Amino acid sequence: MKPRIIAVVNHKGGVGKTTTTLNLGKALSLLKKKVLIVDTDPQANLSQSVGVEEPSKNIYHALVEGERLPIEQVAKGLHLVPADLDLSGAEVKLITEVNGYFKLRNALNTVAKNYDYILIDCPPSLGILTANAMIAANEVLIVVQSQYLAIKGLDTIIELIEELRQNLNPALGLMGLLLTQVNRTVVSRTIVEKVQTEYGDAAFQTVIRQNVAIVESSTHRMDIFSYDKECAAAHDYLNLAKEIVNG
Repeated sequence: MKPRIIAVVNHKGGVGKTTTTLNLGKALSLLKKKVLIVDTDPQANLSQSVGVEEPSKNIYHALVEGERLPIEQVAKGLHLVPADLDLSGAEVKLITEVNGYFKLRNALNTVAKNYDYILIDCPPSLGILTANAMIAANEVLIVVQSQYLAIKGLDTIIELIEELRQNLNPALGLMGLLLTQVNRTVVSRTIVEKVQTEYGDAAFQTVIRQNVAIVESSTHRMDIFSYDKECAAAHDYLNLAKEIVNG
């Protein structure tokens, strides 16, 4: 059985993309799923968030040099393909190669059978690394911060998904829009209502509430469940995982 391969995207930084990749991955592993999280951001925040810094081998070596994907276990049922600043040089090299857009898909094909879910943390841009992720994936999860400026550009991402589906990856579809950093302010509530009204079933019912434990867990290089499994964010990410598994 093929895994569900999910590209976690947004063209902006600071919306909760990396946090979601890590904590959704951990939540799925707690539901007894075998999960691989893949860092495709040269900033390597996902790798750093689980304490993997300056790995001897990282995703650059697989994408550019054709080596096997380096995989590290970070928890029971949860593995990581790390990134490093090396990856910042990959875009120029990939864009000049004939099959540059398919490098990640080809690399993941060699390990896909070992996992139920593969989550790809994308850079905060819509360049060739994000395109690689979407071509490797069969679903896209768009992370949306519950602020007015954050919802601008959503349609651009959705149009890109459709363009890639038509031209390069017929299996690709929109998994859903995930609202993060949701609080009790009027602005936040208004954004939640707007997204759920305009995008309907494309928006997840689960939202991720603003929670200081998310920031604290990141500072301690821990996922939210290892840091405080009873906090609001842990409950939210577990509910999201259940919505995805059961949906």
